[in-house]
Amino acid sequence: MVEYAFGRGDAPEPRPGGHWSADGLITRSAGGTARIIAAEPDRLEIIWQD
Repeated sequence: MVEYAFGRGDAPEPRPGGHWSADGLITRSAGGTARIIAAEPDRLEIIWQD
């Protein structure tokens, strides 16, 4: 997983990656977790649990 955040000039910059598991749990390298609640071809819904 690669997370992008706004950098200088509002251009997206990659941040340290993370990992996700088949049960929908996401762990960010920078800290924090999330859960995937829906995954469709055109939409991904995540609840962050920081």
